[in-house]
Amino acid sequence: MANAIAAGEVIERPASVVKELIENSLDAGASRISVEIDGGGSRLIRVTDNGRGMPAGELALAFQRHATSKLREVGDLSRISTFGFRGEALASIAAVAVVTALSREATSLAGASLSVSTGEGGNVVPAAAPPGTTVEVRDLFRNTPARRAFLRSERTEARACLRVVSEAALGRPDVRLEAFLGARRVLVSPGGGDIVDAARAVLGRAVAEQLLPVAWAVGNIAVSGVLGAPGVAQASRNSLVLMVNGRRVHQRGLLAAVEGAYRGMIEVGRHPLAVIDVRCALSDVDVNVHPTKREVRFREDGRFFDAVQRACWGALRNARPAGIELAVEVGRLEVGADVQPPDGRVEGMSSGPAQIDLLGEQLGLNDDALRLADAVNWRYLGQAHNRYLVVETERGIALLDQHAAHEKILYARIVESLTDGPEAGTAPSQGLLTPTLLEVGPLMVAGLVDCGELLRRTGFDLEAFGEATIRCSAVPMGTRLSELPALLGEVLGTSGGDRERPATQTHKVAASVACHTAIRFGDPVTSEEVTRLLIDLANTPGGITCPHGRPSVLLLSERDLLGAFRRRP
Repeated sequence: MANAIAAGEVIERPASVVKELIENSLDAGASRISVEIDGGGSRLIRVTDNGRGMPAGELALAFQRHATSKLREVGDLSRISTFGFRGEALASIAAVAVVTALSREATSLAGASLSVSTGEGGNVVPAAAPPGTTVEVRDLFRNTPARRAFLRSERTEARACLRVVSEAALGRPDVRLEAFLGARRVLVSPGGGDIVDAARAVLGRAVAEQLLPVAWAVGNIAVSGVLGAPGVAQASRNSLVLMVNGRRVHQRGLLAAVEGAYRGMIEVGRHPLAVIDVRCALSDVDVNVHPTKREVRFREDGRFFDAVQRACWGALRNARPAGIELAVEVGRLEVGADVQPPDGRVEGMSSGPAQIDLLGEQLGLNDDALRLADAVNWRYLGQAHNRYLVVETERGIALLDQHAAHEKILYARIVESLTDGPEAGTAPSQGLLTPTLLEVGPLMVAGLVDCGELLRRTGFDLEAFGEATIRCSAVPMGTRLSELPALLGEVLGTSGGDRERPATQTHKVAASVACHTAIRFGDPVTSEEVTRLLIDLANTPGGITCPHGRPSVLLLSERDLLGAFRRRP
């Protein structure tokens, strides 16, 4: 049996320890779990629960490999109902750290304690303890300095641990979870069983108000959870949580099913916010395909894909929260090979396909010798659908995506001010008469540490104001306060931590600020505003694509028009 279930569990980082200990607590039937982190998890991880506890006579056995396995025969692998089942986690953790376990069964008068140091166990001693179990992990990787050297900074490792706790809170809204970084409580999920309450604790109140319930069942597959409205789409997939029978998983088919339901509702490159739990028969899913149990396989992939996508479709089309309109998908030009920005200063800036940049050259937008008069002499014909600007030029009819064009201009200005601008690397800022408090969730507050200085130079004045709230006293010039929650959520939610290159971080922040302060796709504009935009666009270097790679200008040349109407050139 040991040979059949062994996975060689490897503790890669502190977050791996947090995940294993939380899953042990859930398997023990805990309704309250507290997680304490110090030094990013390298100095201390303490997980306390009110579960069933362990008798004193079995405490030492819990640290023996496979002794706590939930399996009795090989056939049990096809009907796994617990988070852990191999019995390797505690032994793996104890092999690389000093671990102390304190446990008491509810029916026992006293608890018991045992300390294990890098695999060497001591004696079990009686100890006072409430019902449940506390596992304390200190000095992680003390005997494996090479692995410890590859850990990231304390704040980055702490964020990874906090993400594990957040995912557990979303996956089990019936369990009260608390997380502490040092002495500061940064997360508390109420544990009342309501997924919206759990989402409010993890993601913030503003996001929780834009959640749509999901409930769908077909055959022996049931899909439940919540979806974010299209207006709260994210720049990364970090907020897309998928579970199978309550277990957090990474499954490409389910991921594609959720994102496919949003097709036509969010722009290309954005990702939905979602917490989806798929319930099915234990025999229909195999969770024993990866050591961390994050990847699963289904007996019939197609049925699960269809069930998840239909559940998401139904939620998006039948329950729209007040004030939210589903966006309309606009045609996307297929991009070819990316070309580098002309100045090469900003890593990660996509300048779009080469053929589109050639259109920009035909318009004169890449010509350094372009005079303002060239842009002023363009004749503005009007605005179509409050989205596209129609301009007559000497070379044909130009169609401008008003949002992408303005976004490109603002992006270039922000990057210039942060690199070699006249104000010593600080963009213009606008103070708020009354500071704004934003509930963004503990993960976003933790992200403020990683990119807070860059946000300050961009024009923000931000500070943590509690475990899940940010206080904003100033914003970049032109920022609409209505866009502020989405803007900060995007910037803080995609922070790559301390190892992210400064140029990449600058690009992300500048692109997000530009996107959320530019003219919206659908706003009416005046002829004066269009004139100013054309002049600014003509004098903005770097091709004609916005920072997200979408073209801002398309040209119908005179030859194209003559050919379309079957006239001779």
